[in-house]
Amino acid sequence: MRWLVFIVSAIVAVALDTGFSTVFTLRGAWFLTPSFTACLVAFTALMAPPVAAIWAAWLVGMLVDLSPGVGEAAGSLHVIGPHALGYALGAWIVLNLRIYMFRRRVLTVALLTFLCVLAAGLVQVAIGILRFWMPWAGGELVPFGAGEMLHEAGNAAYSALLAIPVGWVLLQTVPLWRFDYGTSRRSG
Repeated sequence: MRWLVFIVSAIVAVALDTGFSTVFTLRGAWFLTPSFTACLVAFTALMAPPVAAIWAAWLVGMLVDLSPGVGEAAGSLHVIGPHALGYALGAWIVLNLRIYMFRRRVLTVALLTFLCVLAAGLVQVAIGILRFWMPWAGGELVPFGAGEMLHEAGNAAYSALLAIPVGWVLLQTVPLWRFDYGTSRRSG
């Protein structure tokens, strides 16, 4: 995998998530917001070698956690971990399911984006609950529950819809990425 292509794509995806999140937010439907970054994580985990996919998911999650307005806690401190761990879990799920999928299909990217956002949302909710109950966290976060997981499921569905055009664009750029599929055996 060409890491330079991934880094440029990750910066563009995070910039789209942070810069245009208000444009794509559905205010009439629980303020659902899609994730360009999750589309990139699902695509990378679908196509890249396993170790590179997990590292890429972790790195893009760190980038999201450090981006302005996303990973900030009280006092302008950035909480590093919720997106990094969530995207790594999402990539791990995609890696385990990709052997059953047609890799070069847009609907595959959309389905795996749904699962990736759902896994990342589950990790974020779990970290939010833990941070609320930790005595040194100061209780600045509100406790999450089933309503927040339902909201994350809505975000996952909306991200899956977004993954159809974004996945198509990413699939058109597969030769630029130079994903390594290993050596193949030939008879003769």
